[in-house]
Amino acid sequence: MWVPLWTIAQEPRDAPTLRPGDKPNLLFVASAPGAEKDENGKPALASLDPVAFFVGSEIRGCATAHPAPGEGYVPKATIQTLNRAYTAGRRYPLWWGGAPWGEAEAVNSCIDGSDGDYLDFVGCFRLHPDNEHHVAPADFKRTVWTGKVAGASHTALRVKANSQERAIFLQAASVVYAAHHVRVAPASTHAGIIWKVQLQTEHTALAGSSLVQLASAKPKTYYSYGIFLTIEESSGSYSPVLIHFHRASIPLDSVADLPKPGALLDEENDADKEVFLDNFPLFPGEPDAIISEHAYYESWSYSIYRRSGTNYQLSYTGCGGGT
Repeated sequence: MWVPLWTIAQEPRDAPTLRPGDKPNLLFVASAPGAEKDENGKPALASLDPVAFFVGSEIRGCATAHPAPGEGYVPKATIQTLNRAYTAGRRYPLWWGGAPWGEAEAVNSCIDGSDGDYLDFVGCFRLHPDNEHHVAPADFKRTVWTGKVAGASHTALRVKANSQERAIFLQAASVVYAAHHVRVAPASTHAGIIWKVQLQTEHTALAGSSLVQLASAKPKTYYSYGIFLTIEESSGSYSPVLIHFHRASIPLDSVADLPKPGALLDEENDADKEVFLDNFPLFPGEPDAIISEHAYYESWSYSIYRRSGTNYQLSYTGCGGGT
């Protein structure tokens, strides 16, 4: 397997925010509360976290790093739009694996507080599975779209890769590392959950993340190499269609911090961890878009990848939050 470097997703420019008068559609991530209870001891409600706003074909973000005079980092138009979306009684289609899963029903506003610099979200939705599905598990994360109901181009597919598929994914990851001059055997790479999905009819895909940590020639320093990767099957073999490569330096406080063989350093404070969230038919007539979630220290954000020809390109990163 070879990896053309033009398959590697390029960083997009920052998305603009909403303007007064915009009437956007919204893309959310729904997260089930699992066994959590609210302050009254009742089952907690699900949360709906905004991923992006869509005004026509343009993607808009939640906040800006350069607010206009008299405006907060979170524009008033953003808060007003979210308040309308969170109006009690609103129902939105709930998607998973590129196909309908059920409905999300607003119980009350999700915005617990706002001072112009941040939004504080709380659980505010009930999730209703359709007749083909069951109650959402604790790790449930699904997609909600407020626009015109999209048409699924394929049946839902979202299962954990088996051992053979996982080996195929790790072999592909090792080829990608080699293209970035990181020589590592598939058995030496670390990976979390690898998902078997379908992004278009008659083609399965494997999506997930891989991580390699190597000692640097610099004292008390390690390098972290992460790949967010999707490979798609065609004519019996898999080829990469999405590669997002991350590199970070991890300083060690002391020699005692050196990892044991086969173990990983805690890099929460130093590296961006990107994981597969869902695929969704966001752009009519195209293969599903891929949605990922980034975690970095005490913050998070989302990315949207759009198919362009045979490969995916990074269209947007934004929203999320943190402290």
